[in-house]
Amino acid sequence: MNQDSGVSRYQGKAGDLHGFIVAAMAAVGASGPDATYMADQLIDSELANHPSHGMRRLPEYLDRALKGFAQPGATASIELDTGSLVRMNGNGTYGHFALRDGTALAIERAKANGIAAVAVRNSEYAGRLAPFCEEAANAGVATLVFGNNNGAGQVVLPPGGTKARLSTNPLAAGVPRRSAPHLVIDFATSTVASGRLAEERDRGTELPGEWVSPEGLLKTFGGFKGFGLSLLVEALGGALTGSETVSERKTADHQGTLIIAIDVAQLRELDGFTAQVEEFIAHVKSSPLQEGVAPIRVPGEGSSLRSGDSREQLVGVNAKTWAAMGRIAVELELQMPEGTLVR
Repeated sequence: MNQDSGVSRYQGKAGDLHGFIVAAMAAVGASGPDATYMADQLIDSELANHPSHGMRRLPEYLDRALKGFAQPGATASIELDTGSLVRMNGNGTYGHFALRDGTALAIERAKANGIAAVAVRNSEYAGRLAPFCEEAANAGVATLVFGNNNGAGQVVLPPGGTKARLSTNPLAAGVPRRSAPHLVIDFATSTVASGRLAEERDRGTELPGEWVSPEGLLKTFGGFKGFGLSLLVEALGGALTGSETVSERKTADHQGTLIIAIDVAQLRELDGFTAQVEEFIAHVKSSPLQEGVAPIRVPGEGSSLRSGDSREQLVGVNAKTWAAMGRIAVELELQMPEGTLVR
């Protein structure tokens, strides 16, 4: 990929950006704890080098609230409960909040029953799914997460197709290790997530043909393999949760998510399990390296999460996102965070 080095961006302190997110979320009706949680999620994404789910998402989330699509003050409610199986209605709140609560419930029910599944429908998008898997792994619980787009956001081509018929349909999984960072995967079933695609476009990146068609539509990753996984997500994150699935119908731009949780300790002793996980990870990472290649990392490693001094860390925000933040600040009568223009 070729990136235009002349594309401008702004740098701001993570702490200042965090405070702006909290104020903005509160201004559209989110509770204090929820506003802080959203700020934590977006800044953590930036510090973990996932800007596609960081500050660039804030104007989008706020716009959806201002237009009446998102309900920041709502909370997810239980509409079906069999003990180990639960279906929740997000009631239009942000997916970050709905999946936080859904994950907590999945952990609780897995601890009680050994295995549990929590379906969440009718929520806004939840950004990255990895944090929910990481939270469960901290509790000794393995997870599988499938998230569809409620039939909306059809921007992905089926292999050989010329018209988009699928969404990016992400899936994630988490496996406890001896200690964090745990073994966590989180990826779209398209070549890249739509947020990553938009971020690269905003930066002036020349997109590779492996990512998109000549018309700019996303492809599935790995050809037929990603296609098959996308259909699996559509079935489990969509149809099974009671959400809409892709069709000719016009559907709300929401998310359906299925969280499957397994309490490791009820199948085998947790320390023995994590010791075996560490053993096979160490074996894989012991492979001799090709010349000039960085040390092998497994999923979950290498993400720089918030630390005690992270508020002073500089976060780069592309100029388009910064301008959108400025528009939102005027609309909500908020003070913009300090930022320095860089090239």
